[in-house]
Amino acid sequence: MEHMTDEKIRQIRERQHKNKLRSYQRYLINQQAKREQFFAVNRNLQWVKTANRIGSLRNCLRWSSGENKEHILKKLDICMDLKENEHEFLTEAIFKTGKRCDVLDLTNGTIYEILHTETDEMFEENKVEKYPDEFKLIKVKA
Repeated sequence: MEHMTDEKIRQIRERQHKNKLRSYQRYLINQQAKREQFFAVNRNLQWVKTANRIGSLRNCLRWSSGENKEHILKKLDICMDLKENEHEFLTEAIFKTGKRCDVLDLTNGTIYEILHTETDEMFEENKVEKYPDEFKLIKVKA
């Protein structure tokens, strides 16, 4: 068995130190990302009516009796994608302006509106102007 020299021991310790430092830096970056996501969710919740932003309504699918099956299933698809990507969302979120959206991605501030029976023109007339400007709007065909 080969005897380790002082130089080899020093190199091993130096590598260990660098590895620990890299690991700690990755940890700090990960914590910063989590912190930013938390504040983004809270910032986006400020636009939603208070009674509609409690924890039990987050990340669950809600629909009204007036929605058809295709509309509900498309909403479910969107919610599943968001959940798989660890995003927080609200369905049927009611904004302080009184307008309701199909799905609100709280993590990145995106509104998903599902178009099934309405045309693009009807959508533009009835919904676009009533949403807060801070959110990105995505139209989804059912």
